[in-house]
Amino acid sequence: MTVEDVPASSEIVTVFDEALRGNRTVPPGVLMSLLLDLLESNLRQWRLEDVSRERDASDASVAAAKRSIDVLNLARHRLVQDIDAAVVAAIPTVPTAPLATESPGMAFDRLSVMVIRLHRTEAAAASDSIDAGTFASRLPGLRRQLAALCSAIDTLLEELGAGRRRFVLYQHLKLYAVEA
Repeated sequence: MTVEDVPASSEIVTVFDEALRGNRTVPPGVLMSLLLDLLESNLRQWRLEDVSRERDASDASVAAAKRSIDVLNLARHRLVQDIDAAVVAAIPTVPTAPLATESPGMAFDRLSVMVIRLHRTEAAAASDSIDAGTFASRLPGLRRQLAALCSAIDTLLEELGAGRRRFVLYQHLKLYAVEA
């Protein structure tokens, strides 16, 4: 794997958008496959969180959803670790470079959630719902946030490649009862 194997954030967003529209064609590369797995994990978690917040949800369905969310969170943490390992394989870090505050995997995790949030808000804005206008008014702000996050990720990757920044490999240290 080389630095050329790390896609630009705009390419990742395009692939995420396509996947959310039902076209999960995986472009070549270990990293993109991991990123799509991360997107799917976050989308499944989002759906379970919706279930847990349903007004008429039974205590049993909320508890089951929360347990499933814990399992997904554990898998998500492992995916972030694997993504960071793939980035390091492509872009070896310079040990003396200044430290970034988050790893690329953590940033890609936030990117996948942002793309899901935008996708869901666009769908709500296009619906016949009485709240469609409220959702539509949120879209410009979400698009600005997405653009800012993409810029930050691209800058981080550029600085890693140039040896001007490094990161600590993400390590999942949170304990989940599902691990025991």
